[in-house]
Amino acid sequence: MTPEPTPDAHETDRESSAAAVTDAVAAVDVPGLTPAVFGAGVVGCVAVDRFVSVLANVPFDPVVAPPTVRTAAGILALVAVVSTLIAIAVVDRRATVRVGLLFAAVFGTLPLVTPETTLIAVVAVVGGGALALVGTSGVATPTEWTYRTVRQRLVALGFVTALALTLAGATGVLDGGRNPGAFVTLAAIAAVGTRSEGSRLAWLAGLLAAAAVVVASALSPFVVGSTLLVAFGITGVPSLLIAGAVAGGVAAAVAGLSRGAVPLVVGAALLLFAGVPTTFPRALTLLVGAALVLVVDGDTTEVGA
Repeated sequence: MTPEPTPDAHETDRESSAAAVTDAVAAVDVPGLTPAVFGAGVVGCVAVDRFVSVLANVPFDPVVAPPTVRTAAGILALVAVVSTLIAIAVVDRRATVRVGLLFAAVFGTLPLVTPETTLIAVVAVVGGGALALVGTSGVATPTEWTYRTVRQRLVALGFVTALALTLAGATGVLDGGRNPGAFVTLAAIAAVGTRSEGSRLAWLAGLLAAAAVVVASALSPFVVGSTLLVAFGITGVPSLLIAGAVAGGVAAAVAGLSRGAVPLVVGAALLLFAGVPTTFPRALTLLVGAALVLVVDGDTTEVGA
């Protein structure tokens, strides 16, 4: 009989090194990290786009921003948004998330190239958002109707309703849907603040942010109003509701920081920058933020809590 070969010492060392590398990679594989990294890029791109829009529209000595700069900022933000939707869809294993977000990402950008596809895009963004958010959020235990699961589904339904009303109103599909959509959008963002339950620091940060909005609106109503309109598409909405939305987003972001929940931090920050989804890029941005908060972070922290 031929004796079995004895493992070489170098081969054993290489195998040990490979195993160590694999363990190290697994150790940093935080759930939702990849979508959160993409989302952080979206926050930066969208913030730049909003900042450029405000600078170019200030009523006193507006900063001259070349059209190419404004166009480039908008395109970069849109590419980042669509890339993040695709990243979330690819990383997530659930069919509802994959189909819904990919459907919204692909068809939601068509009207920017072919205006005749507007109706198809509205259906795609709303339907895809509903499939990904309402069809997934809080359904890790579908037969369980606890406070957390019900809250998760209601907030998801709020974002889908906001997308439906605002997009339909802005594109002329539904007359008078734009203003109700703005109300629902801000109410849904405010409701995200419920994700900060148990964190006094988060609630305090939210209250301070809301107070800052109220004070700024009282001292400089024209400046605040024009900024909200140009940067976030907000008009005809009570200041208290705007303050509530800011409070909810800030509270959720601070709570995410305290818990180390990166998707919640990034998603809440993105919701604050998204604004009212009066255009398809804004709608897709809002969908990314909602997906990060409710789908990527939601099922691991809310339902599993």
